[in-house]
Amino acid sequence: MQQEPQELPATEWGTIVYHPQWNTLIIDATEFYHTVGEGTLAWRDEHIVPLYNQAGVEKFAFLTTPAMPGTVEKGAQPMPDGPATFPTGWFETKERLYAWLTS
Repeated sequence: MQQEPQELPATEWGTIVYHPQWNTLIIDATEFYHTVGEGTLAWRDEHIVPLYNQAGVEKFAFLTTPAMPGTVEKGAQPMPDGPATFPTGWFETKERLYAWLTS
């Protein structure tokens, strides 16, 4: 029997959804209206990505708005970024995101 996705604690900036059938967490940033500040991604690469690597993350996906450059829908391909040993994809639609995660 397929288990339903579970929304984990959410804030006004975003939602994390757990999909037990895929053992997957999804970052939904569609209502996170901001631009990434200088140094934020470097900080993530230094402090967060190594933890993901150690945990065995195989794929990482962001669900974002069409205003985001570099999405799969605009022709970008998910790929490892910085020190990540796993590909990260940026998606505008849940359908494309789910299709990639389950491929």
